[in-house]
Amino acid sequence: MNILDRYIIKNVIYTTLLFLFIILSLAAFIALADAFKYVGKGTFAIADAFYYTLATLPRRMYVLFPFSVLLGAMMGLGALNSNSELIAIRTAGISIGRIIFSVMKAAFILAVFMFLIGEFILPTTEKIAADHWSMKVHGTSSGVSDDAIWVRNKNTFTKIHAITSNNKLGNISIFTFSDDNDLEVSIRASDAYHDGKSWILNNVEQTFITDNQVLVRQTIKARWSKLLDLELMNVIISKLEYLSASGLYRYAHYLDSNNLNSQQYWLAFWTKIVQPFSIIAMLLVAIPFVFSSTRTSNAGSRLMIGVLIGVTFTIANRITAQFGLVYGINPFLSAIFVTIIVVIIASILIRRMT
Repeated sequence: MNILDRYIIKNVIYTTLLFLFIILSLAAFIALADAFKYVGKGTFAIADAFYYTLATLPRRMYVLFPFSVLLGAMMGLGALNSNSELIAIRTAGISIGRIIFSVMKAAFILAVFMFLIGEFILPTTEKIAADHWSMKVHGTSSGVSDDAIWVRNKNTFTKIHAITSNNKLGNISIFTFSDDNDLEVSIRASDAYHDGKSWILNNVEQTFITDNQVLVRQTIKARWSKLLDLELMNVIISKLEYLSASGLYRYAHYLDSNNLNSQQYWLAFWTKIVQPFSIIAMLLVAIPFVFSSTRTSNAGSRLMIGVLIGVTFTIANRITAQFGLVYGINPFLSAIFVTIIVVIIASILIRRMT
């Protein structure tokens, strides 16, 4: 890596992290204001709002990272262009292609950084945030692992192997313990659904354990009012999407094997795989605007263009994802479609520029 590479990489990464800090600070302030609405519910206090917001910062960083890269690249490289540094570099015999190659090295470093956050840090912090929120607001603790969801309500522990967005659960186990931590009741059900009032368990096997005997009772259906709060269920679903890629893969595969709707989680899996490549797309689309702009272009115009492109990219990704879920389009195509379109457009603009 020569001096030119280090200089461009340093410039792009520095401005990217600067914009990430600014945008993340704004997002954290909005998230904190939103968390205040839970103050007074259960035992949720003001300190809990700060704690919950802090625990969700890695998720917000992960979501905002491509947008920050775009703004950082446009402002960083734009500053080099305004200061005639890019012109000096090209006058020294360095081609635009060589400069782009240096920018792509920065893209690789940022993409690896984003992947590490999404794969190792994000799943842990989201578990912490979800458990803290559910414990303070609902008085129950919930944990999401790669193969099950655990919910605790006093002496009752519920293990759910599958949860989908249509209020349906799969493979449920409920364990109730005495105050002396002795198992009193064990309940297993093949699946459950919410009928608007309470949960209906199907193919239920209840095991009652006493000092003298073990009684087993089976029934086709059973009504269970306190299986899982619907608000908590929605939070758990959103946290499932931030599992590691390997965890999402296993969870989606489990849903497939049990004939449950898995498209939402396959989309989350492929989005996590494709997300680092959006870094490259953002940097590629920034390059034509930097080189085509004049040296007198001010920072405000570059910032406005970057915001417009970033917002358009984010909205297009969301629309494509929802469109794919509604019409059953392959999740991989839904996740990568917008990124491919952006790369193609940026490549055409770069080719015309060179």
